[in-house]
Amino acid sequence: MRPDKLPADDALRMARADPEVLAVYPGTEVPALEPEQTRSVLARAAGTSAEPYPFSVVEGRMYAARGEAVAGQGLLDLLDVKIGDRVRLTVGGTPLIVHLVGRVVEPDQDGEVLSFGIDSLAAKDAVPPQFYSLVLRPGADPAEVRARLLIASGEALEVQRVVNPAERLAIIRVVIVALIVVLALLGLANLLTASALGLRDHAFDLAVLKAMGLTPRQVAATLVTGTGLLIVLGVVAGAVAGASLVGGLIDLQGHTSGVGAGIGRAPSVLTLAVAMLVAVGTALLVTLIPAGRAARAQVPVAAR
Repeated sequence: MRPDKLPADDALRMARADPEVLAVYPGTEVPALEPEQTRSVLARAAGTSAEPYPFSVVEGRMYAARGEAVAGQGLLDLLDVKIGDRVRLTVGGTPLIVHLVGRVVEPDQDGEVLSFGIDSLAAKDAVPPQFYSLVLRPGADPAEVRARLLIASGEALEVQRVVNPAERLAIIRVVIVALIVVLALLGLANLLTASALGLRDHAFDLAVLKAMGLTPRQVAATLVTGTGLLIVLGVVAGAVAGASLVGGLIDLQGHTSGVGAGIGRAPSVLTLAVAMLVAVGTALLVTLIPAGRAARAQVPVAAR
């Protein structure tokens, strides 16, 4: 929320008066020159050192005193520093020395963002705040809160909902789902072909099973069971390998893009179990096709 046409104090009072607003944090964003003073990075003051904005800290801790700051992975790589180091920047011609105490998940500016309490800035850069970050109560509708604030201010405020970075990946999710479907169809087609060829190579075994008195349904069940064991082994091995690698691969991509490690999460046990059951069940259904045909076929038996 930006005060726009209202004094900052009036905007703050309106935000705190809304019943769905849980907390209000003053904020300011200013460009800061890095130590070599050859390029600028984004310096974001959010909250105060005593009441910091609740960033997602994945390494170290949140800033809790003046002069402490957290940074995105992109900034750490740019300055070639690590948590615990001190960094000297220049903000509006004023030197600013901060102690890096943590790393946060930072999707903006390729992670080249430094965040700290607004009280760490010089007064000329911090007063009045450029904006206020609002944290809503669980279950609150951001659209309704925005509408109430605009009505209360007579359209004098600028209120925007912060976009979840994951929502920007909607089109990529569609592509991934389509790719998974294509790969699944290719895998099932290969399984169908392999099963048909395998049954043809074991035609003599089918004759033996029928000679033993097995019905076509029992023959089909025997063939599906043999193939199903291989399917289960393959699905379990793939699921274990995927679950153990997915977090590291996502973190590796996050590190190279500046967002940083700490965003990768392995699927839940329930999700993994459902995916495994769907994979095994679908594969077994496909295997039933050649197994049923082989069980009904008339296999000649030659005496040896």
